[in-house]
Amino acid sequence: MRKRWGYIIILQVLVLSMISCNAIWGDHSLGNNLSLLEGDKTQDRVIVYCTGRSWGTCFTGIPVIPVYNRQYDNNGHYAEYVKTAKSNSKWVIVKTYQMQEQKENYWIINKDFNIENVDCSKVNCDSILQSHVTGPLSLTEFENKKKVLNIELDFK
Repeated sequence: MRKRWGYIIILQVLVLSMISCNAIWGDHSLGNNLSLLEGDKTQDRVIVYCTGRSWGTCFTGIPVIPVYNRQYDNNGHYAEYVKTAKSNSKWVIVKTYQMQEQKENYWIINKDFNIENVDCSKVNCDSILQSHVTGPLSLTEFENKKKVLNIELDFK
């Protein structure tokens, strides 16, 4: 009987680990293969189009927001990172922070794209992704664009 309870407890631990694995590893799915990845530091936060998964968790991808030359400055230091992101079935809204300028930027991603069957070694997938990104925007521009596009998402 003890052996049976031991197996049940191990099974429960494994199931709970698999369920919480994404949160522990820093992968927060935003839908349509987009993920907010978090590293050891706040400044590591980036939204990627996931190209590498392990155990269902995204661990690598094509940077969407911020792109590499915005995430790092010319000296390789952090320059901009994702503060927060929210999504629904059609849109992702993003707030980033530029460290040197101490400035918040706002972004909108239209999730109406599909590059799953595209060979990114032959086609510039980054261009396809960026053609669905609007930003950086000021808060006023962002709010106006949300109204025009009828996006009912907030950062709250």
